[in-house]
Amino acid sequence: MIDDADSLTVRDVLEIGVLGDACLLAGERGVDTEIADVRLAADMTAVEACSAGDLVILTGYQPYLVEVALRRAYSADVRAVVLVRSSTGSYQSPSTATISFANRLGVPLLLTKADDPLLVADSVRTAVRRPEVAAARLLNAVTARLGRSKPDPRSVITILSGELHVTCAVMSADGTAIEGVSPPGLPRDLLAGSVATTVEMPEGVAVAVPVETDRTGHVHLWLVAHTRGRNKRWAETVQQISQVASWALGNWVAAERLETERRARSRGSLLAELLAAGDDVPPQLVQQAVLAGWRLDGWHTGVYAMPNPPSPNCFDAAHTERLRVELSRRGLHGQLVEGAEGWSFWLTNDAEPPQSQHRELTARLAQALGPGNLVAGVGRPHPGSSGVGRTLAEAREAAAMTGSAKVVHIDELGVRRLLSMAAETPALVEQATRLLEPLAGVEDGQLLRTLAVYLDEESVTSSAAVRLKVHRNTVAQRINRAEQLLGVSLLNPDERLAVHLACRAVRASDE
Repeated sequence: MIDDADSLTVRDVLEIGVLGDACLLAGERGVDTEIADVRLAADMTAVEACSAGDLVILTGYQPYLVEVALRRAYSADVRAVVLVRSSTGSYQSPSTATISFANRLGVPLLLTKADDPLLVADSVRTAVRRPEVAAARLLNAVTARLGRSKPDPRSVITILSGELHVTCAVMSADGTAIEGVSPPGLPRDLLAGSVATTVEMPEGVAVAVPVETDRTGHVHLWLVAHTRGRNKRWAETVQQISQVASWALGNWVAAERLETERRARSRGSLLAELLAAGDDVPPQLVQQAVLAGWRLDGWHTGVYAMPNPPSPNCFDAAHTERLRVELSRRGLHGQLVEGAEGWSFWLTNDAEPPQSQHRELTARLAQALGPGNLVAGVGRPHPGSSGVGRTLAEAREAAAMTGSAKVVHIDELGVRRLLSMAAETPALVEQATRLLEPLAGVEDGQLLRTLAVYLDEESVTSSAAVRLKVHRNTVAQRINRAEQLLGVSLLNPDERLAVHLACRAVRASDE
C-alpha cells in the first residue's frame, strides 16, 4: 500500500482527470501544494469558512466572489480555486486583472466544464480522501467498457486513454508500437523484464504491464501507459487497471493466435514478407509476427534445412512436426517455418551469443537431422526484427554449399564461399558454359553432374559415390571420360580449379 503521506497535489488533480478536461488559468506557482479536502462555495460566507488545505469549488460564478476566494486562499492557505462552467447558460471569463491577481498571489485558478458542481466536488473529494474508492470506480468503468467492446489493441487504448487520461501503446518487446504512441524517452530496458514495472520519466511516470509471455518467461507484448502525474498512489492505480486491461488483451492474443495457427500456410508468407522488409520492418508486420508467437527482439541465429538432393515429397505437416520434435529433443527451441524448398528455423538469445557457440550448435543440429538426406546451413547471430532476415539469408547460403558435411556454419565456408561468389559473375558464366559444352547432354547430364559432385567432394571418389548413390567405379569411369572430352587433367591443380569454378558458375546460372 502507498502511505497516506503521498497526497494528491493540485497538479495531480489536473493530470489524472478527476476534474475532467480542466485547465489552469493562473497561479502556476502553487500547483505542487497538497490538497487535504474539497469545499463547495456559493457565497461569501461559504468562502470565508474555507480552511488550510482546501480546494474551493465555486458553484456560482460571480467576478467579485472569485477575487474574495483568491484573497481567502492566500490568507488561509487554501490550495486552489475552481470555476465551473456549465454547458448551458452564459459564462464570463475572468478579467485580466483577476488573472494577474491570482498569478501574483500564487494561487491556482482552474476552470472545468460540468453541469453539476456537486458531481465535480464528489469526484475530487473521493480521489483526495478515499483514493481506493476512486480507483474502484475507475476499475468498474474500465471493466464495463471492456466487456461491451472487442478487447483489441485499439479499443483497449481508447478505453484507458478516456477513463484514466493517460497516453497508451501496445508494444512488442523490441520497442515497436503496434498500436498507439510510445511515450517519448521511454527507457529501452523497461521492456526487458517479465513483470509489471513503473519508472519515472522527465514528464510523469510510465507503467509497463506484460500482455503475453512465452514458456521461457520472455514477454512478447506489453501494454504501456504514460501519465503526466507523479503521484505514487495514482501510478499504482494506473498499473492495477492496466493489468486488468492486459488480461483482456491476452485473451485477444490467444484468439488471434489460434486463428493464425489454423492458417498454417500463412506462416510461410509471413516469413517471406519479413525477409522482404529488410531493415525497415513495419509495425503491422511486427504485430503479425507477435500474434504468430514469433520473438523479434534479441539476437537471432538462423538455420536453413533442406533435402540434398532435392525431394519434393518430404514437405508435409508430418515431416515438419518430426523435425520440430527432433530439434526440441536437442534443446533447440525456436521458430520452424516450412517453405517450398526447405525449413527456416531460428533461435533467439537475449544477448549476443559467443562465437564459440556455433560449433556446439552445428553438432546438435546434425544429431537432430539424423542419418537421412537433410542438410543445413547456419547463419551468424544478428539483432532485432531485421536480424531474422539477415541470419536466415546466410543460413540458406551455407546450406547450398554443405558438400559432404551435414551442417555448415557460414563462417566455415571459407574458400568455398569465395568460389561461389566468383562463379556468379556474368563473364565467368559465359566462359564456363563454353568450357563445359563438350559434356552438355552427355548421358542425359549425368556426366556433368558427376564431375561437379566429384569436385565438390574434394576429388574423393567414395564420397561422390555416396552422394550420387552409385558405385565408386561408376564415378571413376565417368570422371575419366569427362577428362577426355574436356581435354584436361584433374590431377593438375590449376586445371582442376578452373573446371570446378566452371561447374559452380554453370550451376549458379541455372538456379
